[in-house]
Amino acid sequence: MFKIYTNTGTLCRRLNNISNPIRNTSSLPEIKLQFWGVRTKTTGINCPINNPIHSKYNANNNSIRNITTKNPKNVQCFSSYANILQRETPIIQYKFNSHTTINNSNNNNNNNNNIQLVKISKKFFHSSRTNRNNKTKEQPKSKKETRSSSESGSKDIWRLLLLIKNDWKLLSAALGLLTVSCSIGMAIPKIIGIVLDALRTTAPEEQITVMSLPLPQFFGGIAIALIIGCAANYGRVILLRILSERLVARLRSNIIKRVLHQDAEFYDTYKVGDLISRLGSDAYVVSRSITQKISDGIKALFVGSVGIGMMVSLSPQLSGVLMLLAPPILFAAKFFGRKIRLNSTQLQEATANMTRVSEEQFNGIKTIQSFVAEKNEINKYNGAIRQIFRVGKDAAFINGKFFTTASLIGDLSFLIVLSYGSYLVLGNQLSIGDLTAYMLYTEYTGNAVFGLSTFYSELMQGAGAATRLFELTDKEVKIPSTIGRSKFVPVKPNGGCEIEFENVSFAYPTRPANQIFKNLNFKIEAGSNVCIVGPSGRGKSTIALLLLHYYNPTNGDIIIDGQRLNEMNTKSLRRKIGIVQQEPTLMSGTIRDNITYGLTYKPTKEEIRSVAKQCFCHNFITKFPDTYDTVIGPHGASLSGGQRQRIAIARALIKKPNILILDEATSALDVESEGAINYTFGQIMKSKSMTIVSIAHRLSTIRRSENIIVLGNDGSVVEMGKFKELFEDPSSELSKLLNEKTNRSEKKADVASLATNTKSNVTPDETDNDSSQTLETEQEASAKLQIDAIDENAIEEVVKDVTEESKPIKIMR
Repeated sequence: MFKIYTNTGTLCRRLNNISNPIRNTSSLPEIKLQFWGVRTKTTGINCPINNPIHSKYNANNNSIRNITTKNPKNVQCFSSYANILQRETPIIQYKFNSHTTINNSNNNNNNNNNIQLVKISKKFFHSSRTNRNNKTKEQPKSKKETRSSSESGSKDIWRLLLLIKNDWKLLSAALGLLTVSCSIGMAIPKIIGIVLDALRTTAPEEQITVMSLPLPQFFGGIAIALIIGCAANYGRVILLRILSERLVARLRSNIIKRVLHQDAEFYDTYKVGDLISRLGSDAYVVSRSITQKISDGIKALFVGSVGIGMMVSLSPQLSGVLMLLAPPILFAAKFFGRKIRLNSTQLQEATANMTRVSEEQFNGIKTIQSFVAEKNEINKYNGAIRQIFRVGKDAAFINGKFFTTASLIGDLSFLIVLSYGSYLVLGNQLSIGDLTAYMLYTEYTGNAVFGLSTFYSELMQGAGAATRLFELTDKEVKIPSTIGRSKFVPVKPNGGCEIEFENVSFAYPTRPANQIFKNLNFKIEAGSNVCIVGPSGRGKSTIALLLLHYYNPTNGDIIIDGQRLNEMNTKSLRRKIGIVQQEPTLMSGTIRDNITYGLTYKPTKEEIRSVAKQCFCHNFITKFPDTYDTVIGPHGASLSGGQRQRIAIARALIKKPNILILDEATSALDVESEGAINYTFGQIMKSKSMTIVSIAHRLSTIRRSENIIVLGNDGSVVEMGKFKELFEDPSSELSKLLNEKTNRSEKKADVASLATNTKSNVTPDETDNDSSQTLETEQEASAKLQIDAIDENAIEEVVKDVTEESKPIKIMR
């Protein structure tokens, strides 16, 4: 038994440079290869290969590739490859053909160079690729979400039908018009049969009558009926299109309403591009399936039912023979329906991935161009397109097989009718008119069956898209905004709030193993001005996120004015908190819209101007032609970083919050503007109208705060006190932190200066050579570290498993 442990990633890949490959594998013994992916077990295996990668560290020109938890690599295989997905149980077990031991001719010591190659069967390769395609990037699904494909599809379709219950009158009218148009159309074959029999049985000298009407009057009545049928079909198309637009609008509205009330963990899990794709293309596919396609499906069902009824009434014997074709049709519909639905889900996911890539590229276009990385991004986007193409190609084959099967059954039924019907006509058991009508009904029914096949295919595609939509609407909100929560009421409506963290521990839900805080304790007095400082990545900004209740603490309590955070109405709490971030987000619209964003009342022009003057943005606003009505574009693209920050500060102050959070709020301002803003904050401090919580690295921001909270490397509070006292004490953690930042800045300046001077004395060719040598050295060192990181015990365990059930593999160190 080969038992290979790997964390994730590519386990097997074909390597082209294999010494002395064995061509004839028909007589090779069978062995079992069991693949595992265990998160908790750190194991590894070394396999020597003949393709040197880092020759400097490869003894006897042999390269080592390893599999470790930190850096999954490749196991050498004879042919083909398979991506192995991450699991906590055995992924798959198959029997393989094992090659005999191969000796590397490039090594004099053959005993140390014996390796055993494994040929992956096509069955295993296909299964692995299928598993890879079925793997989503979402979080692991719950038991309710792991339903069978058919059960899930039927439930999702039923939920879709419930969406149009408010428009049942419109749908009923459309279905009524559909009944009228189909009834008139289905009468045509019978009428043709009657006319043919009348022409055959009536003598030339006699007047031809059909249904007691002269032939001209009869045809006139038929023409009027056909006009009525066309008018009914026209009305049906219009009503269903209106219904479709209503449905997609309602669907998108329900989804955005649900998504915007989700907590921060939801947005950590789902990417923006994926959400945009679901709101756009998925909602359209669903609406089309429910309205137009269901109309076509009902029409096909009506035509097929009436056609079968007329066929039975015309010739029960002929109809009995055709009924033998029903089971193959039903089986094909069920078999291909599951495949179509799965393919539709994969197609929507691939489209969402492409949207994610393009959205990221458009948002970062300046960064892409500054690094001249256009080619890399084009390749990344083309990769997403190729993924869509592969799924679309699979869809082409699936639909081709499905529709070909349905068409083949239809052609077969027509052949049966023609041959057996002719036999019945010759035996005077069926008239020529009835046979003609029967053949037309057979054609109508065949088209109806084909239409039902198309309808079923489209419906399964809609069910696949609906699954992705309902995944959003069914997502549980872990931090409800209002339900079951008491409204937050500050002790002083026009004053600051007291904030207390009591034994707070926290880790982000998407990274539960990375503990940010553990038993964090501090207290901020009401109306005070506190600055939180500490090393980068130690949870300073996380404190702001917890205060806004984007996340629940893992343990402990956050208490604001004596009220526990997890018992508060989140909306009422956030209305009392203003926040200015380092990179503030402005909404598309005018400057006035952004300053007054989120207010529950309409402020006067004087209020807007007053707060703009406080934040020193009135001057640059009035220089625009439209002043406060200037459209700033998406994310405030037409403004500078400093202008955006000042508007964000005005937006936070105009709501008169009880708590003001400043997360590097003046980082983009020049010295003069920052001093002016600090004066405004100083006035607020004197009034005690707000509790100001600043998060900063800059000394100018730290200096304006009266109290300092210093966080350590473990996220705990290591020091608290007045700024002046801590700053003047050289042994304080604040002094050490500031000195460390100063020294680091000086070192960076020295290194940059040295690099500039050195570069000026080196020719371009020498610079390129040095860079390539440095890069090669770094790669070699990285490879050596990966090799040295292998667990010896893990290797022995793998060797033990191998030797029990198969020929030994020589493990090289």
